[in-house]
Amino acid sequence: MKLNRQSLTLGLVALFAVLAVFAIAGIPLIPPDALAGIGAVPLAMSGEVTIKDLADSVLDANKRLENWTETRGRQIDQIVERLDQAEMKANRPRLGGDGTADPATHETWVDTKAQQPLPVLAHGQSLRALEPKASDVPSMGRVLRGLVLGGRAHDAKQLEQERKAMAISSDPAGGYTVAGVLASQWIDLLRANMVLSKAGALTIPMSAGEMTLARVTGDPAVSWHGENAGITDSEATLGAVTLRAKTVVCLVKLSLELSQDSSNIEQILQSTITSAMANAIDSAGINGVSTNASVAPSGLTSLAGRNSVTSIGAPTSWDFAIDGMYELLADNVPSDRIGAMVAHPAVWKKMAKLKTGITNDNTPLTAPDEVAKLPKLWTTAAPLAGGTTATGIIANWRDLLFGVRKDINVRVLQETFLGSNLQIAVLAYARVDFAASRAASFCTLEGITV
Repeated sequence: MKLNRQSLTLGLVALFAVLAVFAIAGIPLIPPDALAGIGAVPLAMSGEVTIKDLADSVLDANKRLENWTETRGRQIDQIVERLDQAEMKANRPRLGGDGTADPATHETWVDTKAQQPLPVLAHGQSLRALEPKASDVPSMGRVLRGLVLGGRAHDAKQLEQERKAMAISSDPAGGYTVAGVLASQWIDLLRANMVLSKAGALTIPMSAGEMTLARVTGDPAVSWHGENAGITDSEATLGAVTLRAKTVVCLVKLSLELSQDSSNIEQILQSTITSAMANAIDSAGINGVSTNASVAPSGLTSLAGRNSVTSIGAPTSWDFAIDGMYELLADNVPSDRIGAMVAHPAVWKKMAKLKTGITNDNTPLTAPDEVAKLPKLWTTAAPLAGGTTATGIIANWRDLLFGVRKDINVRVLQETFLGSNLQIAVLAYARVDFAASRAASFCTLEGITV
């Protein structure tokens, strides 16, 4: 049975009528103090109640009921509106990472120039999780769709409001700077696609274009000291290494019709740009670049002071990996810190086809236990010269530092392409660099014939 306002009012009238009758008769059913407390003062005055007093009490009670109902109605409307907003945000596609990483688990260094704590993140730790209100951020693909389509998007107004809320600033030339939470999300997605991050490289958000860090240049000299004896001098074992942000650029072109009609344009833009940039960053971190080498990070394959196993040739066993692990152990890299082997997929193909070597036995070659436990990451960013000669790397990857500026720039190029072939281009660029804090923690496996 549902109670409406009319039936509730009639019920109250009947109740007050009964109370009035008994109060006039001098036999109050409710103590006078209680009647006065609920606003029925006239009924509390036994023997002095008139019909007017009764009517006034009923009207007053009804007015209070209406006020209570109106107040509660407004509160319910506010709750419903908040739930609708939460549902809308929950249904937006998100960028990589769920924002649940515990910020307290990451290492913290100190930026001496900025006098600020410096978070240092391993692969599984999210930069986005360190940002406030990280859960209220739309995906990067959604933002890119808004920048590309502009007023042509069916939800252009909402997209514009989101950009304003995220403080995505624009310049007169049509560029947009993405900073804060959204930039952290994009950086996390880049890292999720980077093999070097998966291997164990540490990520350092750079607050400026340059950042100086300490590096190990040699193991410290240790000796036993006799009373009054002199202390033997040794070379410095710590030096400086500088991260200098280099610019990596990605250009994606698409037709105007595709940008307007594709239902998955957000996901395609996001995955295409971040995957391509991640591969380019990996390639520079491993190999450097051959043209204008100074504008890109220096690669590990040319790192001075690294260990190396050379002239491997066509492998018939996993001996070359064992040799590489030995070089690291001989330079005091703990065995539990020797991380993944990174190499081109051609090396995987070669090794997967190896057999035991026993005549007429096609059983695949089993790797030694230590090598079998070694993670292996295959990437086309690793060297493969002439399609026949590969180079791999084994390392304590925590000694590779990946510096990244916390702002991503996006530029939508329309005038350049629309006039000729109705295309739109998205130009995105980030600023990054790599540095090795200990060269002896890396070993290149060179000359693998595949």
